Amino acid sequence: MPNSTDETKEIKTPAFSVFGAKPSNALLVPEIPLRVRNNCMSGQWAIGDVDYGSKVSMTILKFSKFYGHLGQSSNTLYGQIWFVAETGELPQGVVMVTYIKNRSLNDFNRLVASVQSRGVEPATGIFVPEFVKHSGNKPDDSGVVRAINYYSLKWSWNERSDWGVIDQAAAVLSDPSNQSRTIDLEGTQRMVCLDNLTPQEVSCLMTAAHGVVEESALPAAEQLKLASAEVV
Repeated sequence: MPNSTDETKEIKTPAFSVFGAKPSNALLVPEIPLRVRNNCMSGQWAIGDVDYGSKVSMTILKFSKFYGHLGQSSNTLYGQIWFVAETGELPQGVVMVTYIKNRSLNDFNRLVASVQSRGVEPATGIFVPEFVKHSGNKPDDSGVVRAINYYSLKWSWNERSDWGVIDQAAAVLSDPSNQSRTIDLEGTQRMVCLDNLTPQEVSCLMTAAHGVVEESALPAAEQLKLASAEVV
């Protein structure tokens, strides 16, 4: 007869991990950046081909200025935002990246400056972008100008009552292993970061963007020339 001890012995499941899981009370920083697109034609947030609705509030971990080419836009100033969704349909507890330009970037800058003027660090609060509808005209593929509707982001800011996410965000930023995970190589492959450039370097960049590059042009301008040459 089988030993009763054997019958009651617990079966241990072998440890198995390929991708790992998000630790409790911590943020997940994906190996490959999760790029979120604010679709200006539909007024929706999207990741790849999946729409995630129009509502979100976010904690911002990192902001940078870029200039160059992304999607169908060329020679454009962008704001790169690394963030965590607090509410809405986007994945929560996950660090993601998105890009804003034109009206959306201008309104974001307005909001940041207004919060800073009160002696407050904007990143300590919650940012709430809202899609706002506009009307305009744009040539179609045949050159005929047609009326179109499009959306930009209007930003608002709220003070927070729960500081847990800020503690988690600080932990992410202080971990050296996350530095390479908050670099979007694919999204910025045809752009140049402006954060640490001198006014002279920015001037050279603008000159290169318009196709006139002098011998004294600096490396940033050369990078933009190469990026422009890759645009089909």
